[in-house]
Amino acid sequence: MTTVTAFDFDRKTIETLAPGDVKQAIARGRYCWIDFDDCAAAIAALPALGIDVADVGRIERDQQQCQAWHGRACVHCVLVDAKYADGDLRLDPVHVFIAENLVATVHAGPSPLVERVRGTCRHDFLTTAESGGFLLFEFADHLITSYRETMATLTADVDGIQRRLLENADDEILTDVSQLTRALLSYRGAVVAARETIDELATRRSPFVPASTQPFLDRQTLPLDRLAHDAATERTVLSESVNLYMGIVSHRTNRLVNRLTIVSIIFLPLNFLAAVYGMNFETMPELSWRFGYLGFWLFSLLLVGTLLVTLRRKRWI
Repeated sequence: MTTVTAFDFDRKTIETLAPGDVKQAIARGRYCWIDFDDCAAAIAALPALGIDVADVGRIERDQQQCQAWHGRACVHCVLVDAKYADGDLRLDPVHVFIAENLVATVHAGPSPLVERVRGTCRHDFLTTAESGGFLLFEFADHLITSYRETMATLTADVDGIQRRLLENADDEILTDVSQLTRALLSYRGAVVAARETIDELATRRSPFVPASTQPFLDRQTLPLDRLAHDAATERTVLSESVNLYMGIVSHRTNRLVNRLTIVSIIFLPLNFLAAVYGMNFETMPELSWRFGYLGFWLFSLLLVGTLLVTLRRKRWI
């Protein structure tokens, strides 16, 4: 479905147009936002609106990182929305073409980012907007809001992993940690790329990005810096938690090995005595002694007691 919204900044009116009326509306001084939820329809329609074919061709690529290109007829940028749920990070790219009195957005299927902008742009247009650049600020603002929500979900999962690691964790915990680590890395990469893209729009002079909008876009790079730092911090916390877990497992293993070693120390001399007196040589005097069996046990108990006292004095047990 293709949706066209025309903004009249002089009269402060908004109207919905048919896709075929975009050129006439631009000629009358309207600022148009045309939204495509089908990439094929966008590829067919955008060249007729003056968008370079080379820029349109980028839609067919699987763009999973925010990027920006400055052309002669438009500025083309990719904004990647992030959503984390059930251990899976989903990146949804939205292509944004900024031309003279025109913004075109292209995405495959429904886009939560576009729907958020559509829900708030009317109020902001009627209250504060002075040029079409307000849509760029809307997109940047809602993109950051989406990143914040995703960061909160990732942080909650990191906290959950920490609790599981300190309790009775199973073998699946390492798989979950690996997936969460990859998600944090992908998320941080998306945030850093978005920061560079918005900084590009905020600092580079262009006839398609109003100068009055650039200071507002420049301020949006600060929360992106913080989000990237938060993602790196959560990854460090997750790594330290895994190291702590491995240390606990190693400590438990060492304690078990220590107990087995103590048992081996106690039974090693007993095994030696049993082996000696199990040879049944006729010349062994203890075999014909009336109290030989009792003497064997008394000597064994004395030996074990001596070993236990010695080990306890050395604090091995």
